[in-house]
Amino acid sequence: MMLLLLLFLALLSALLWIGYILTGALFLSLFWLLFKVPAALIMLTLALVCCCTLILIPVGIILFKIGIRLLIPGI
Repeated sequence: MMLLLLLFLALLSALLWIGYILTGALFLSLFWLLFKVPAALIMLTLALVCCCTLILIPVGIILFKIGIRLLIPGI
């Protein structure tokens, strides 16, 4: 009986750990989708507008780099 209870608790712990990992991944992907993607699109749009003017090309290049880093953090 005690062995069965121990196995049940081990199974419950494993399931809760998997749920914890999946919940964290879900929250991370939702944060990326709801906040980082719109911010990156705004940055890239501003960069395109700045690159259309001759004097703001350096600012546009910096905004392009920031927008790409928001979308792809490893770069």
